[in-house]
Amino acid sequence: MASTIRDVAALSGLSLGTVSKYINGTPVKEANRILIEDAIEKLHFRPNNIAKGLRNAQTFSIAVLVPMLTSTFCTSMISSIEQYLLPKGYSVIVCECHNDEAMELKKAEFLLDRLVDGIVLIPYASDGRQIQLIQANHTPLVIIDQIIVGCETDGIVLDNELASYEPVSHLIKLGHEKIGILIGDAKHYTTKGRLKGYKTALSEAGYSIQDDYIQCGNYTTEGGYDAMLRLCRLKERPTAVFISNYDMTIGAYLAINYLNLKIPEDISVIGFDNFPLANVVNPPLSFAEQPVDLMGLNAAKLLFKRIQGDYSDYPQVIVHKPAIYYKESIRPL
Repeated sequence: MASTIRDVAALSGLSLGTVSKYINGTPVKEANRILIEDAIEKLHFRPNNIAKGLRNAQTFSIAVLVPMLTSTFCTSMISSIEQYLLPKGYSVIVCECHNDEAMELKKAEFLLDRLVDGIVLIPYASDGRQIQLIQANHTPLVIIDQIIVGCETDGIVLDNELASYEPVSHLIKLGHEKIGILIGDAKHYTTKGRLKGYKTALSEAGYSIQDDYIQCGNYTTEGGYDAMLRLCRLKERPTAVFISNYDMTIGAYLAINYLNLKIPEDISVIGFDNFPLANVVNPPLSFAEQPVDLMGLNAAKLLFKRIQGDYSDYPQVIVHKPAIYYKESIRPL
């Protein structure tokens, strides 16, 4: 026979009311939380979310809608969100729009039809229609990675300008004047910030901006490969490059290997995010890192807060600072 909430209360030594509060998402004392979670694990207790949903008009499911599941950034976010919400009794539905604006709207409609209690959105379209659709349905929403102009909503973002300004400034201090950058779509929120940081660093050093040194890789591995080929085949190849996204970093490395160039002897490289590539390549990769796990956790916490009906600080935009690590993939001139 399946364990009940009364069994959890008896094993933990706490009142039924305290256990019920915890299971329904209300904070309890830390000592009580530990006792309850230990009892839940020992009893293999699972809340009856169907019954709870009927009482509270909830489905105890939330959705994460992303541009593409091949993105390490997106999958890492999903993992962090699940780690916080699964213990609270929520199932997580994952949808991918395949980098298609029309598909993103259809997937948003699908999730609303499923009566999910909340949505975490990593937007693809920048016109805000998907956000307006979700908000018109009065479904709690938190967006990650960008702020959509004209849409008032909760958001979790990176300080994108700082994420490129600091690495490019460091390359300048090492004596580099010809510095390239690989960017995403020019309309994208993160691209605008990272490109601005790049240009600001060069301008402050008194260097002119060379359009040929700015190559678009659309935040994909294939795009990063092609963009790096274009950059390295310029008549005056840059001595250093900042790659503003992890997937493009992979593609850029493949292009550098294809051209038989050496890092950092032929070109200094600073990539993006501390995912597997940074730890396996030789020489070790310098990179700017966004705190992906923390961003996902904060998105989940904020969404849960809204689901509970707390809008006291709405809209809240949490901006995270990047960390920069300089390793042997760059050299002074």
